[in-house]
Amino acid sequence: MLTGIQTLFQLRYEDRRKVWVMGTVFFLAGISEMINYTSFMAIFNSRIGTQYLPMMYLIEAILLPLEGWLLSFFSQRIAKPKFMLGLYSFFISIGLLNGIVLLIFRFAGIQWIGFYILLFLASNFVVRQQTLLMWSTAFDLCPTQQAKRVMPIFVLAAIVGGIIAGVISSTLAPLLGPELLYMLAAVLLMLGLPNFWRSIKQYLLPLTFNKSGENEVKDTVSSLYYLKQTLRSPFLLTVIGIMTLMPAVYFLIEYQYFTSAQEVFATEAELTSFYGLMVIILFCAALLLQLFATRLMDWLGASNTIFAITIIFLGCFLFVSFLVSSEMALVVVSIGYSLIYLLLYYFAEPSYQFFFKMLPIQHRDGFRYTAQGIAASAGILLGSLVSMLHSEVGISLTWQAVIGTCLAVALVMLAWGARHLYIKELVRFLEVSTDAAKDFLSEFLESMKHDRVRRSLMEQLKQSDETVQRFTLELLSSQPDHVFSKSLWEYVKLHTDERRALGIAAIHPDGWRELASETMEELLQDRNENVRAIAYRQLFATNSAAAASLDNSMEAARTDESMLVQAEAWRSMEESSVLLDDLRRMLGEGMESAVLASQIIGERKLQSLYFDVMMCLLSQTTIVKLNAVSAMGKMGGSEVVSSLMELLVGADKELRLAIEEALIEGGAAGMPELVRFISSPNDEIWRTAVSVANAIGSDQEIREIVVPSCIQRLQALSASHAVTARIEAMNKQEWTGLAKSRVEEMTAYILDTIWTIMIRFGDERSIPQLRRAVEDPDEEIRDHGLEILSEGLGNSKLDSTLLAFYRERSHTEGKGTRKQSIESFEGEVTDPWLQALAVKSGAVEGGALLMNNWEYLSALDKIVFLKQVSLFQEISIEELGRVASIAHEKIYHDGEFLIKQGEASQAIVIIIEGHVEVSGKNEDGTEGTIGILGSKQTIGEAGLFDDLPSLVSAEVLFDDARVLEIEGVEAARLVRLYPDIGIGLLRSISQRLRSLEHMLLKLG
Repeated sequence: MLTGIQTLFQLRYEDRRKVWVMGTVFFLAGISEMINYTSFMAIFNSRIGTQYLPMMYLIEAILLPLEGWLLSFFSQRIAKPKFMLGLYSFFISIGLLNGIVLLIFRFAGIQWIGFYILLFLASNFVVRQQTLLMWSTAFDLCPTQQAKRVMPIFVLAAIVGGIIAGVISSTLAPLLGPELLYMLAAVLLMLGLPNFWRSIKQYLLPLTFNKSGENEVKDTVSSLYYLKQTLRSPFLLTVIGIMTLMPAVYFLIEYQYFTSAQEVFATEAELTSFYGLMVIILFCAALLLQLFATRLMDWLGASNTIFAITIIFLGCFLFVSFLVSSEMALVVVSIGYSLIYLLLYYFAEPSYQFFFKMLPIQHRDGFRYTAQGIAASAGILLGSLVSMLHSEVGISLTWQAVIGTCLAVALVMLAWGARHLYIKELVRFLEVSTDAAKDFLSEFLESMKHDRVRRSLMEQLKQSDETVQRFTLELLSSQPDHVFSKSLWEYVKLHTDERRALGIAAIHPDGWRELASETMEELLQDRNENVRAIAYRQLFATNSAAAASLDNSMEAARTDESMLVQAEAWRSMEESSVLLDDLRRMLGEGMESAVLASQIIGERKLQSLYFDVMMCLLSQTTIVKLNAVSAMGKMGGSEVVSSLMELLVGADKELRLAIEEALIEGGAAGMPELVRFISSPNDEIWRTAVSVANAIGSDQEIREIVVPSCIQRLQALSASHAVTARIEAMNKQEWTGLAKSRVEEMTAYILDTIWTIMIRFGDERSIPQLRRAVEDPDEEIRDHGLEILSEGLGNSKLDSTLLAFYRERSHTEGKGTRKQSIESFEGEVTDPWLQALAVKSGAVEGGALLMNNWEYLSALDKIVFLKQVSLFQEISIEELGRVASIAHEKIYHDGEFLIKQGEASQAIVIIIEGHVEVSGKNEDGTEGTIGILGSKQTIGEAGLFDDLPSLVSAEVLFDDARVLEIEGVEAARLVRLYPDIGIGLLRSISQRLRSLEHMLLKLG
């Protein structure tokens, strides 16, 4: 069953635990809310009378602003987790206290009208605010994308709870009475308290540890500002009108529903049982509606959804007006009440939020809460006043229903007006918010097809600003619509540049099918290769030509001078020797040809070219190698896993990330082969294997294979600290510093990997915050984090190992190396860098380690030096090892030039020892010295950014100079992979420029 739910709602592994914990709360809250509602309404209506309901609603309308202000006041002064927990506990307290008083009244035979008024107000407060608390908690606990996945399940849990509440109310009311039912509601809510607190503690509390964001300067805007701006906006006033009239007509139909039921059922037990039966019917209908609610809203769009709802409201009141005085009164009113209730709470209220999407995000909530505050109070007030026309003035239910029909007509008119104002706001949003509109427009175009928006988009294509035109074309390409085809063809005819290709790329396939053959032929012969490529792509995709003609077109594309056009043929050709030969030839040509061929082979999963693609891994061109890796990943299979994992040895960061993405692309089929690499002693192989397994493995595989491996790695850190202590004991500061740096790096990447696994069992927002808490320098924050970690977040073994690690680290902080007697942290050092450092420092005997790690040993001297150069101080030991492998040591004698003025220089030179004079000669022959460079300084940075001749010379002075040289291509890759190096180079060049400026000032 759980698997079926997971598949139906497309849940991810990180969703399931949250669904289980919070879903239980929603389920119990759903039962509690409806039992509370049916029992207190039955008590009030039977003991006080439905004629007083309008008066109670009037009192509520007066109290609502005060209620909102108090909640806002306390929410700003109490930490959010405490406020939410306190509010939940307050609801329970109200229920228990009122239940106890009701039972005392029942057994003592006491009747006090004042208490029933308080019971109504307090219980309605609980029902109203409990719903808001549940939804706000769910949204606060879930990131946006996760909320989209789990919220339907929470809604269903609450709906199922409502159905069960109806069964309980209808069956137990005659046996227990409404007083015990009321008490049962509070008890059920109390049963959800442990899970509610657990959810807050695990998913919300970690988000509140470091509140640096709260100290940021924010725009302080008064409530009066939002009120003034709202009153000036016809659109917002119309929205408030809708938000006011909808609850008003709901309260009116609710009054008619309760009054009609009161006339039919004489006793409290019968009345409560009937309410319970209606709740069952109501929530069964809600359950059915929820299954297609999202699709329906996407199809209609926000404003159309509201307009459709108002039409149904009007229809309900028309039927009630005709039949409320007949024998069918209770049936008709009950149906009308149920429809209006469902549409208001499950369709209209979510749709309201779309009306505020165009407002500036920093002020959106201000306008939303202002509008909701005005509408909630005004809606209840209007609903109660109209209800009082029957209870106080004495008009009939029929005439009251007629007034309700008039209100529904007004509501339809407002919704129609809002629909057009909404479109107007959207058009304005398109025109003034181009930079921020793309995501919003994509959502809008999926759900809204309106002529005004279409015309507006076409108007954007007529603007002189090319950026706006490109933006519009990209938007239309992301959501192709046949309606735009004719206009886009007209646009394409007017342009010959890049916009022509963008325009035809945005045309819907149906627009291509209707294209005249002569026009298609012109496009296939277009001078722009992008236009030709798109035309061939659409021709092959739509199969709009006859078979013979299509074969001819395929051959024409295959022999086109442009590789882009040829690629369209290779994408569509049937697998044949011709296709394979073409792709092999392209792979052999290297560079762009090999890149394009690799992409096509990957897209088509051409397994017969697997070994040809593998040969590209030997290429010295990075882009070719990366695309070959990507193609292999798309092919998938165990052989691909082995090849790519072995390629990790010596891979740089860029290649490592490409391999990881490729393995994930290969999917779960590669998991059996991946398992053997999870136990690899090589850090890069282990880290990549675990990351990929986390992405593609099942829960069982993660628990049984990945988690034990992570625990073992973390425990093995104790042995690394022991080796570091022995190196430190040798009094070799340079090796000790490197050893400590290496252990810190190992600890960081092991923890990074483990905390990534933790997200699988926890939450993508709270887990990173929890990690920051347990690693925070503030002891109090750290202790709070450790307390949450001790509670367990999903995998008990991983939790306990992390807890022990952080407690031990906190205990030994500032005391040098760690104690090695802790049994849980024992292990064997497998890191080759630490092994090499131990040999180099003499802390252990060389022997076998020297034989196994000679390449690491040979790089250590360079690494010690590079670590002292400002450019490389932030680079890890492992990455410095790769830098050392491409840095060639050279010796220049006194008087030799490292760089000559007027000659190109495409290498960066790092001075190990010696002195180098940097000088220059201007056009009139005046020569000057810019500066003297010494150890750990660099020269040649400017040559990395252009191919121009050097403006300066660099000559060795006094004695020989020993340097490290990194060729330009490799140096450029270092700058791309490690931005800190690029910043350091710019800083070095800046210093050189300042020296040159000083020299010129002196010469001047």
